[in-house]
Amino acid sequence: MNGLAVAVTLGVLLAGSVSAQAVKRLILTDGSYQTATEWTKTGDRVRYFSAERAEWEELPVALVDWKATEEWNSVRADKQEEELKQTTKEQIETRKEEELNTPLVAPELRLPADGGVFLLEELAGKPVLQTVGGSKTMENDHEGKNILKRSVIPIASQVQTIELKGAAAKVRVHSATPSIFLDVEGQHGAIPGEDFRIVRLERHKDLRMLAKNKVAITGEQSQTEKFLHSRAEKFSGDWWKLIPLEDLTPGEYAIVVSIAGDDGVVWDFGVDK
Repeated sequence: MNGLAVAVTLGVLLAGSVSAQAVKRLILTDGSYQTATEWTKTGDRVRYFSAERAEWEELPVALVDWKATEEWNSVRADKQEEELKQTTKEQIETRKEEELNTPLVAPELRLPADGGVFLLEELAGKPVLQTVGGSKTMENDHEGKNILKRSVIPIASQVQTIELKGAAAKVRVHSATPSIFLDVEGQHGAIPGEDFRIVRLERHKDLRMLAKNKVAITGEQSQTEKFLHSRAEKFSGDWWKLIPLEDLTPGEYAIVVSIAGDDGVVWDFGVDK
């Protein structure tokens, strides 16, 4: 980085730092003022950090009208506090209005305005809505096993598995037919419901296997996943409802995006008895 670039970068950083702090005024006896973010009095000098020039400067204490300085900054602070309260109030009211316009999935139970993946079921006669967080998948090349295979059978295919950490998902449901609601954005905007699939996972000690890929000596690849039959319906706005067409028996599951180019994120959950 050359000297000019360093100077520009430092200038940007300093400007950002100053703007993030409350800018006050040092009112002078002649009626003018200096904008500053902070100051200290040492003897007959005032050392202040200039908000205009982003550097420390000094002036004589006698040149500052301290009463006018205190009054101006006090009024300004009260005004800023009131503006902040008003802004916060408006944000809360806007949020409430947004939530009132979000899809209703059960009496007094709505989906949020900012999307996501949710499971709805009934427990003890009451609807329960759970958020399903995204989990990153891992690729396991089984290098040791594949080397052993090739040493015994030179033309043996190689195996790669797609896995999730942990033996079980944190989110648990107790229904074989939970309602699944999705509003997820990908690289190109909202993902349509027909691109989602439900996969049953295989549990292996402290891992759950999502898919298995086999690469033959010819380079041909095959992938096996346990997709469940499902149907997607448009629900409201960008929200989709994913409907399982077969019961979800007790076990581990994941909702996946079946299109190419996804970022390896799935939404995992478990079904208990």
